[in-house]
Amino acid sequence: MPTKVDMIAQLLHVAGEDETLNFIAHLPERERTLLSIKLVSPLNDQVNILTDELETPTYAYQRMTVAPDGTLYSVSFKEDKEDHVKKALFNMPLPIVLMGICVGLVFSLFLAWNLTRPMRLLRQGFFKVSQGDLSVRLFNKLKPRRDELSELGKDFDMMVEQLNILLSDRQSLLHDVSHELRTPLARLQLAIGLAQQNKQNIDTSLARIELESERLDQLIGEILNYSRAEMNNRTDEYFDLKDLISVVINDANYEANHQLIEVHFTLSSITHPIVKGNSEQIRRAIENIIRNAIRFSKAEQAVEVSLKETGKYLQIEVKDRGPGVEENKLSSIFEPFVRIQSPQLGKGYGLGLAIARKTVIMHNGTIQASNRDGGGLIVTICLPYWRKH
Repeated sequence: MPTKVDMIAQLLHVAGEDETLNFIAHLPERERTLLSIKLVSPLNDQVNILTDELETPTYAYQRMTVAPDGTLYSVSFKEDKEDHVKKALFNMPLPIVLMGICVGLVFSLFLAWNLTRPMRLLRQGFFKVSQGDLSVRLFNKLKPRRDELSELGKDFDMMVEQLNILLSDRQSLLHDVSHELRTPLARLQLAIGLAQQNKQNIDTSLARIELESERLDQLIGEILNYSRAEMNNRTDEYFDLKDLISVVINDANYEANHQLIEVHFTLSSITHPIVKGNSEQIRRAIENIIRNAIRFSKAEQAVEVSLKETGKYLQIEVKDRGPGVEENKLSSIFEPFVRIQSPQLGKGYGLGLAIARKTVIMHNGTIQASNRDGGGLIVTICLPYWRKH
């Protein structure tokens, strides 16, 4: 429109009013309604010669020009009110705008429902878990979504499953502890009763009471060690595994030599001997396994300990020539209070290997046992070594 206003003003200046009106008559009706050509009088009264009306609307663009006869004209176009309303409504008709608002509201409601539904499921799941119900599972209900919330449902199920395992282990441990404590306590009560009935045998009863008290103290100490290993209170420190094993073997030989048993250490070439974790817990775990091998060995026999690097792990093997373990019981010897039927049964409470397994798993390692060809047992520990990336 500004370009056409300039053209009309130039036409007025060159050809006059008649030719200009003839030109405007051939313009589209929409443009003619917006155009205004006014005759400007000396008193500055502007009369629209297209409509013969005296008006002073707001003009978007205006141009003054002089016709060949000396008459002063004002050429302009008005603001389009309808076009202004359209621009205010995103250049769309009002029905379409209202329809878009309704569609947006419906979509927002669907989106809110789609997001709040899994949140309600998770909230209900956490509430059931807090009430002690560990059978709740959410992944199957959230699986069709195939998004982050379905992955959250999978993690929730894994968490509940782990909690269930931990609670089952804790209940089993409490049951085993109560069972193990009941036997020495019963003997203590029996010894006290005999001492009260027969004052002459009080020395024998006191000796029995002292023995059972020592056994109780030993049992409680092993239970405490098992609980510490279960608490996962690991300290991030760096230590040389081969040096740690050397110290353990020196201590073990001091005990084994009195039984005419030797502990040999075979060290292969190792590039990465450093392990990250709790050195004291690792030392105690390896010591438990070596002492267990010594316990089941006879005089003139040897316990063989080896260390080598296998892939990303350091592998420790402890071999003895003891009676071994039945094949169907190999997987259960690392459970608490599981003891092998042998003459050495009374020397422990079956927590040494359980503590070792807890410690190794806590350090992201593995432990397993297998029977040795020719008799004996092999316990294999794999611990990931540490190296700079």
